[in-house]
Amino acid sequence: MAKKNATPGAKTPTLAPSKKSKSANTESSYHHGDLRNTLLVRSESILEEKGVGALSLRDVASELGVSHAAPYRHFPRKIDLLFALAARGFSDLSDAMQKSWSVSEDPLEKLKASGRAYIMLVLDHPRRTELMFGGDIQCEEAPDDLKKIGQEAYLGLYRIVEFGQKEGVLKKTVPTPSLSMSVWSAVHGFAVLNERTWREAKTSEAKKRMEEQIDILLRIVIDGSKEVKS
Repeated sequence: MAKKNATPGAKTPTLAPSKKSKSANTESSYHHGDLRNTLLVRSESILEEKGVGALSLRDVASELGVSHAAPYRHFPRKIDLLFALAARGFSDLSDAMQKSWSVSEDPLEKLKASGRAYIMLVLDHPRRTELMFGGDIQCEEAPDDLKKIGQEAYLGLYRIVEFGQKEGVLKKTVPTPSLSMSVWSAVHGFAVLNERTWREAKTSEAKKRMEEQIDILLRIVIDGSKEVKS
């Protein structure tokens, strides 16, 4: 059978390139882990600015220019996003406790640093703190990874208190768990009560006054935790 020749001068038809949506292009630019982290960072900003009620995975996806389905691959439900935000908070707290351990060989300096670090984390992330210690995640059983990082954060302070007791500078008559919880409760309560004052402190003088109040609180906590010398 004879072959059919193409018409002279005719152009070979070409296929038009497929068009991808903007969200598909943007989504493909994110590495799998990068998108999850980006979602968390933006969600945390919304949490602090507007509260947990304003958090919407669809809205965050729109802001980031990814498909509405993309966030659900990482956080199938809103509660999963909230658990992840709480875990970020405990991870930051755990890191802060580790840094406080390293500031000095003096147990009291370690304790002072840990107290200040805790207060500042609460003042800088008040809505996240509410989430970490209850709020909207209390309705369901926390996942194992959240429980684990929460325990690590607590043990950071526990380790400092235990070290102070072994060195003979913190009260040995009070069980380590009780003394640790007393310190934790004091700095947590102070930070929660003063969060609005810190947020509204716009001048350097106002910030300084707040810093002085923190110093006073920490002195009271440390003096109350010291071993009484006979």
